[in-house]
Amino acid sequence: MTGWQPVPERIETLLSSLTTATLAGQLLSRGLRDQFIAGAVPVARGRRMVGAAWTARTIPSREDLDGLWPGSKPVPSPGVSLFDVVESTPEGGVLVIDGRGDHRTATGGDILVERLRVRGARGLVTDAGVRDVAGVSGTGLPCWSAGATANVSRAFLRVIEQDVPIGCGATAVFPSDVLVGDDDGVIVIPRAMAEEVAEAAAEQDRLEEFIAQKVRDGAPLRGTYPPSPELLAEFRERTR
Repeated sequence: MTGWQPVPERIETLLSSLTTATLAGQLLSRGLRDQFIAGAVPVARGRRMVGAAWTARTIPSREDLDGLWPGSKPVPSPGVSLFDVVESTPEGGVLVIDGRGDHRTATGGDILVERLRVRGARGLVTDAGVRDVAGVSGTGLPCWSAGATANVSRAFLRVIEQDVPIGCGATAVFPSDVLVGDDDGVIVIPRAMAEEVAEAAAEQDRLEEFIAQKVRDGAPLRGTYPPSPELLAEFRERTR
């Protein structure tokens, strides 16, 4: 393992109740305009995830190497396969697979996902598909993918390396980046700014709940959302 680190407990606690939408706003205010993994939707809704990225990169499969000719046998990549990646994903990690946006193929199924759960992984994220979705959902492990497929991975993709920077859903993901998943999808927080973003997002969340209560009580949008200086002063007084 080359320097992978879990999410610190304090940061994980802060992020555990925050939405990807709130976090996206905080990242945008810091100049990161698109940290949301495009096309990755939850296999089962109502599940949340916080964890540190463990990455896998793929390339297109090739018939002579992937056992696709009648009677041929797969030739493994040197030292790495999808099974190897699953067995290497650390406790507290989120396995993020660069599936090249290929919706035709699965990058996991119920047995692989169950193994991830048993190993203490926090989730699976891929911009390709998953198979056995009922079984995947039944494992209880939070998973996001481009959708369901019955096709096996080796028909289209070959894992070539792990624990390296990848692109997933048009977003750069580096090992140990902090991932948060909810019903909207998955956001990637650069490791170096995770604490700052988590603290600011938690404060934003408290402010937005204060604003939402004002709207529920009949306040008009103007001067309430975004909050006026007077409303901000009231919020700060109440939350001192």
